[in-house]
Amino acid sequence: MISLSNPLVQLKVTTVICSFFALGSTLYRLYQRRGRFGADDLWAVFAFVAVIVQVVAIFLHIPPPHNLPKKGGVAVFYLTGIAFYAIIWGSRLSILFSIIRIDPTFKRRRRLFWVAVAFIVISLVLIAQLFWVCELKDPSWKNVPCPQCHLPLQVALCQLVTDIVADSILLFSPWPLFQDLLDKGMGRKLMIIFSTCVVTTVVSLVHAAYILRNGGVKVIISTVVEDCMSLIVANIPVVVTSMVHIVGDTEEPSHTTRQFSTVFWLGESVTTGRGVPT
Repeated sequence: MISLSNPLVQLKVTTVICSFFALGSTLYRLYQRRGRFGADDLWAVFAFVAVIVQVVAIFLHIPPPHNLPKKGGVAVFYLTGIAFYAIIWGSRLSILFSIIRIDPTFKRRRRLFWVAVAFIVISLVLIAQLFWVCELKDPSWKNVPCPQCHLPLQVALCQLVTDIVADSILLFSPWPLFQDLLDKGMGRKLMIIFSTCVVTTVVSLVHAAYILRNGGVKVIISTVVEDCMSLIVANIPVVVTSMVHIVGDTEEPSHTTRQFSTVFWLGESVTTGRGVPT
């Protein structure tokens, strides 16, 4: 009989439930954005694929059942770690390019583009740190039946610092855009929508705390929750604005709508129709 008090069962249940909402919100986003995909949507697809990889890796890695050879278990552990960073930073890049898409100012879009480059570099450095710590510090973890590298303090600190800095950038970078909107009510709504990236920071604090306490399975559970919340938050701007379109917002003036390019070097954008940008 399956016992929900079993941490491994909790992990699998959490993975299924959280991934369902993350993948479902992404599919809904892609449906709403069909025919006008931008760079933000491509990064959402990237994170979407990484979530699927993570789910498969967790169910292969965590017993029962567990019939993988030792090298297979090690490979699946690294695959899980890479998927974690891919989801987190892919989701952040999706939010960032959403801001670039709706920002009409050439200079701001160019600066945000270089922030996106920095995000990619940081994610690659964090992945390299994972291999460096697990391969050079103490490779004895590979010999246990279910290989799980113990992540030291430096990994938790690097994750925490980069999470706080990146989420702060995502929180404050669209504020000048929202303040420039003629419709101040719409600006406040968009500000609230994009402020949901704070949720990712809160979950990352919990994840870092479990790493510091050597929380075992709880580290992986918090990893899954942080990943899925990141992707859900990345989809919120499109999901919420599509809901506004469906329900109807009578306070929304027709001149506040713009369809902006995700390519910053195309210069200033122009107004194209009604509704908030999605």
